[in-house]
Amino acid sequence: MFAFFLQSLISLSLAGVLVFATLISEFLRGKDQVQRALIGVFFGVIIVSLSMTSVSVGPQQVVMNAISGTLLFAGYLGGPVGALFAPVCAVSYRLAIGEPMSGIDTFMVCSIPLLGLAGSYLPIARSWYRIPRSALLALMAGYALLYLFPFIQLSYFSPVPLQLSVIWQVVLVFFVTGVITILITWKILEVATRLAAKVNSSNEVAENLDLAMRVSGMGRFRRKRGDPRPFFDAGMMAIYGLNKSDLVGQGEEQGLVPISDWESLVFPEDFPAIKAEAERVWRGEQQVGRGEFRIRRSDGALRTIRAVWISDSQNGSIPTRVSGVHVDLTDTREAEKQHRSSQGRLAMIAEELPGIVLEIDVTENEERKLLYISPKCQEIWGVTDQEFYENPGFLSEMHDQDDIENFMELINRQRKIGRPFAHRYKITARDGSTRWLDFHGSISVEEDGQTLLRAVQLDATQQVQVQEQMHQEREIARRAQKFESIGQLTGGVAHDFNNLLAVILGNLELLREGEEPEKQKDLIDTAITASLRGADLTKNMLAFARKAPLTPVKLNLNDVVREAKNWIGRTLPKSVRVETSLLAGLWAIDADRSSLESALLNLTLNARDAMDGNGSLTIETANLRIDEDYIDTREEELVPGRYVMLAVSDTGSGMDKETLASIFEPFFTTKPPGVGSGLGLSMTLGFMRQSGGTVQVYSEVGEGTTFKLYFPAAAAQPDQPVKPHSARLDQDGAGRRLLLAEDEEEVRNILVSILERAGYLVTATASGDEAYATFVADPTFDLLLTDIVMPGKLQGTNLAKELRLKWPELPVIFMSGYASEATVHGNGLRPEDIRLMKPVQRADLLAALVKATAYSKDRSS
Repeated sequence: MFAFFLQSLISLSLAGVLVFATLISEFLRGKDQVQRALIGVFFGVIIVSLSMTSVSVGPQQVVMNAISGTLLFAGYLGGPVGALFAPVCAVSYRLAIGEPMSGIDTFMVCSIPLLGLAGSYLPIARSWYRIPRSALLALMAGYALLYLFPFIQLSYFSPVPLQLSVIWQVVLVFFVTGVITILITWKILEVATRLAAKVNSSNEVAENLDLAMRVSGMGRFRRKRGDPRPFFDAGMMAIYGLNKSDLVGQGEEQGLVPISDWESLVFPEDFPAIKAEAERVWRGEQQVGRGEFRIRRSDGALRTIRAVWISDSQNGSIPTRVSGVHVDLTDTREAEKQHRSSQGRLAMIAEELPGIVLEIDVTENEERKLLYISPKCQEIWGVTDQEFYENPGFLSEMHDQDDIENFMELINRQRKIGRPFAHRYKITARDGSTRWLDFHGSISVEEDGQTLLRAVQLDATQQVQVQEQMHQEREIARRAQKFESIGQLTGGVAHDFNNLLAVILGNLELLREGEEPEKQKDLIDTAITASLRGADLTKNMLAFARKAPLTPVKLNLNDVVREAKNWIGRTLPKSVRVETSLLAGLWAIDADRSSLESALLNLTLNARDAMDGNGSLTIETANLRIDEDYIDTREEELVPGRYVMLAVSDTGSGMDKETLASIFEPFFTTKPPGVGSGLGLSMTLGFMRQSGGTVQVYSEVGEGTTFKLYFPAAAAQPDQPVKPHSARLDQDGAGRRLLLAEDEEEVRNILVSILERAGYLVTATASGDEAYATFVADPTFDLLLTDIVMPGKLQGTNLAKELRLKWPELPVIFMSGYASEATVHGNGLRPEDIRLMKPVQRADLLAALVKATAYSKDRSS
């Protein structure tokens, strides 16, 4: 019996060894299913071994063996493979030796592994190779029920009652071959799995340590006292560039290395300090040694090494062994070297910059911290960097107080956007001087949530001074050019007006001397023609100055061009081809039609002269959108919006840059004397400016010229219908009473003569105050004709306003010698009021009076 127990224990221990070997196998690590299958196979072999040590007990020779625990755990640990293979091995062995198996034996041999397999799927079974106590108790309970089932069957179906001795034998077999073997097998397997887990954990720690050592460039060494051959691990071998041939004896990646080989690699300058440190450790003067030195490997590479070692002594005094670690610091030292080099370069740049480098912590809006400011700040603010660190408020105090709020708002906006930004501002230095700084900064958020403002501030004082000087010089040049233009303009106007005055003066002198009646009419007509030419000259000058009286109406440029094409053809020789390119769906514009036609005629005649009567003239229209502020070549600004373009192109000789720069100057012309006045293009430019647009010119010598007129598109609103007059308007005054207010005596006398000849009953006054008193004294006047600018308290517009407070239906006609007077003093004007520009021809004056009277009648009716 003792031999039975001993042999069974040895077989079960072998099972534990096989399980342990399977679990710690490097090849099988992570392959759970393969490990379970192998354990099932191993348990099947162990079952055969245990079956060979069976004993018979009692008169019935009941067979006893220790296979129950192995069968049970073959299913639990071996999985389906173990649950199948273990009973096959047990049955095969019994059949091989010719030992008969009862049905109960076969049932038990096949059921016990299945019970173990079912137990492995219990929720209490956490890891497949660990058997917790709770799982063991469940397996034991299942085994008891499994064993009790055939015993009850045997008792119930047996014709002869079971003897007590038989019952005791069955109970003995249950406990000896069942419970005891299960417990012993479980304990052996628990020890095996626990040891395997520790070994695996130790192996994993060792692997991680080895990996960390390799990745971090570390190596371990060990040297016994007096031994000239220290042990170097693979990390040490790699650090010093050693290989297997450098090892003493056979080795793979690590082994014993002659100390002389290592010493030969150390820099001679560093070796004495390391040797002295090592000797102090060997003498027991210090337990831990450390040092940093340089080596030159056999491949020529230079490395920086840090060594740390500790002594180990058996008697507590003289060390018998030293172990330590070497670390390759080459990359770290190189990075530090580059960092110092970068800092040096940055410091040099900061010293050479005409400004300073700045870093501020702006994580908290209310509490900003100055982290760095370069020492050159003293040259700008007169404050040292140390003073700034102690009191960062100097930055705000010396900042231009009119700009500080805008500057802080800019920083807050850019903090949200996260883009680099720039700002120029002025400061007041400690000595009271004013300086200008260009701030170039960016805001970044660090990994720890810190928000930093980094900036370079350059001293732009000299640049600002240069710009101011350049601006002053440009202003002087502009004024000189302005005076030159005024001189040229004055000379041209004086020349033309002197000619006109000479004609008028000569004719008037002839009339005074009493020429023949038949010649007087010719003299008068000549004087009138000269006067009208003077009025046209004034109108052109006003157009150039953007002060010409305009009557804008809604127009379609395509219609204007189509109608103009008829008379354009009559102004051009047949050798000039006229082509049009008109955009369908062209936007409408608000413009003065007569001025527009005059500009188009002027551009057409200029094109004709440029082509010398032979070429092609093209008129084009287009819609344009300007999305941003636009400044043309003459510094004319066009606000964003919709524009309609009218282009006139010719194939003439073109113009050079010098000519292009002067074509819009009044009285400038390239035509021969007597051919052109030089006011056409200046009048066109003035008209376009007054209309809210501009003119662009594109020309190339030998190729031709294009003039582009840009008109603002009209607002999308329907035209207001004009109410037609049913009755024919008479052209004379027909006894109507008219109050005249005009301060110039000569003009007043002429007006009185014209109006009285037309049948008006005229009362003339020399000021607005006199006209108001006259009207109040006799409010029977039919209409008022007044100048706008007069001496006294009441100007023309104020006179009309005061009179209309009592007589709101009074028709008023305003006269002015300067177009802007009507707008500057226009607080008394109505939309229906008529404004006339002096000098006024008789027909225009009388027509205006009739129109004003008719409109007044329509309102009263």
